[in-house]
Amino acid sequence: MKWAGLCNGEPAAQWPADDRSAALGDGLFETILVRNSKPIWLEEHLQRMAAGCVKIALNFPVEKLRGEVTTLLGSVPVSDYAVLRIALGRKSGGARGYAPVSREANRLLQLASIERARRDYWDGGIKAFICQTRLPEAASTAGLKHNNRLAHILARAERPTATYPEGLMLSQSGLLLEGVSSNVFLVIDGALHTPSLELAGVEGIVRQKIMALAKQLAIPCYVRRVKLSDIYRAQEMFFCNSLTGIWPVRSLDCLHFAAPELTRKLQSKLEAVWYA
Repeated sequence: MKWAGLCNGEPAAQWPADDRSAALGDGLFETILVRNSKPIWLEEHLQRMAAGCVKIALNFPVEKLRGEVTTLLGSVPVSDYAVLRIALGRKSGGARGYAPVSREANRLLQLASIERARRDYWDGGIKAFICQTRLPEAASTAGLKHNNRLAHILARAERPTATYPEGLMLSQSGLLLEGVSSNVFLVIDGALHTPSLELAGVEGIVRQKIMALAKQLAIPCYVRRVKLSDIYRAQEMFFCNSLTGIWPVRSLDCLHFAAPELTRKLQSKLEAVWYA
């Protein structure tokens, strides 16, 4: 995968040397599926980024971003299946240290062709594991797709990706939160349960789509603090994100799950996003 990109509207695929995102993780990002040069759910991603900018006191250059997305997608040939990464990093303002002195952001857009989402994972499910690395609980950063992903990097390194495509991350107090690169749902007695993310985790776009779909289909859906013990009550479990779609879980370490009947119903409504 070779990135092409724009930084502040100019051809480049990396941050300026004094960017605080590169140095300190002071910024936000969105990872967007591109099908046939069309970014999927672009507005939803921009809305999430806008909300994040409010929380970290960063100006949100939405019109510049929209224009640069159009420019990049129109100038770089990619395959049917690609990924667009939009990132904002706080400008240093000429200062060093932790204290931010600017609300202005550098804009980094990167685009690359990637392999099509794994259909065998969609159809046959995956083996997953419980990560030993835990996420810190901090309401001030909860829900944000911020640029500091060190905990997720350490968690992903715990098991080989080819054997365990996804891992389940817990909070410091032992609450279920999310996958390493996804959100998570349990199916318990015909109802969906997904972790509340008021303490940590990312408010995923596909998570929002699934909750809206559950409402349309009259499927009970509960957003709550999910404990590890709740897994033993679940008949089904699945991970979801905007690049790979919905992955049923066959097993979580030594725990096995039943046939994903409700998961299949949700997949059927969203399948065209990844496989049309």
